[in-house]
Amino acid sequence: MAQQKDIKTGKWMYYGSYVDAKGKRKQYKKRGFDSKKEARKAEDDFREHIENPINYICFEKTSIEYLENAKKELKESSLTDAKTLLQKINREIGNVSLAELDDHYLQNYIDKLDATFSKAYVEKIYYRISKVLNYAVSKDYIPFNPLKKVKLDARKNETKAEMQFWEPSDFRKFIQNVDNQMYMVLFSFLYYMGTRRGEALALTWKDIDFNNNTVRINKTVSVKLNNKITSPKTSNSNRTISMPKALSTLLSDWKTHVKAFYGYSDDCLVFGHHKVLAVESMRRYFNKCIELTNKELAENDKIPRIRIHDLRHSHASYLINNMSAGFTDFDIAKRLGDTVSTLHNTYAHWFKAADKGIIDFMDSDMI
Repeated sequence: MAQQKDIKTGKWMYYGSYVDAKGKRKQYKKRGFDSKKEARKAEDDFREHIENPINYICFEKTSIEYLENAKKELKESSLTDAKTLLQKINREIGNVSLAELDDHYLQNYIDKLDATFSKAYVEKIYYRISKVLNYAVSKDYIPFNPLKKVKLDARKNETKAEMQFWEPSDFRKFIQNVDNQMYMVLFSFLYYMGTRRGEALALTWKDIDFNNNTVRINKTVSVKLNNKITSPKTSNSNRTISMPKALSTLLSDWKTHVKAFYGYSDDCLVFGHHKVLAVESMRRYFNKCIELTNKELAENDKIPRIRIHDLRHSHASYLINNMSAGFTDFDIAKRLGDTVSTLHNTYAHWFKAADKGIIDFMDSDMI
């Protein structure tokens, strides 16, 4: 290795040779440096690159390897989510080498995101980067995961948006304005069963047991995979849950109606028949019915404008606030297809309110 001045240009250059991984000797040379010091520094970096090539693997290349490896572990829909998020991350840091991705670099990157995006979104990015870097550690690309030293903004002063839900009285007002039988049954199912939207849309008539008034949940519709029917979100999502008699009657009447449709069988979808119901159509009709409901009501009686997913929250709220009837948080979690810890994390404020209600009852009863 050496540096010398280029007589033609007056600039400095470095040159030399090395033996590559296949045992072949190769020459190298680079011109255009303003000083011998710059040329020496550039040559040192080049030599480190060829002697320790792992340090120069970039984040994007590592993320591609990680995704390939993750195919064995992640569900198809989760893999799609990971790919989409990593594409966004790679636009920012994809060409940065793992050697440069130290805790200082990553802290600056996360701080920049914290100043722009929601806490939940930044946490998703943090989680995915950590997964890629953990993979890099497992492949001996880096000795440790530098993200472990990076702190997320706790956002203690950030006001969390209140979870939206309907009381039973709100739902009764709403459902009176749903004049399409299929949607009336579907929205009632979501409110009184608390299933995820995809779980309801994937139901077939084979999953409905009218003798025992139960519904078997063992699949879901993934919008991200173009309405493909896949296995449920988690292992806890596989469940059989009971339905109230009023809902059973609605479903039975709907089944009688659709039996007249061409090609009916018990393998047909409960909502959509031969084709998965379009989520956007469902959303538009849902919002239209909310507008119709509020148009007829006085200002103080109007129902909150919620999302379809909030029907699941409404069901959870209904159950949590009626736990004095004798069922437990385990029963609620099983019905929703969640773990008890997920249930408590998601609905913590409602559990606190329910607990206070129980104590108030006990205090008055003991007096």
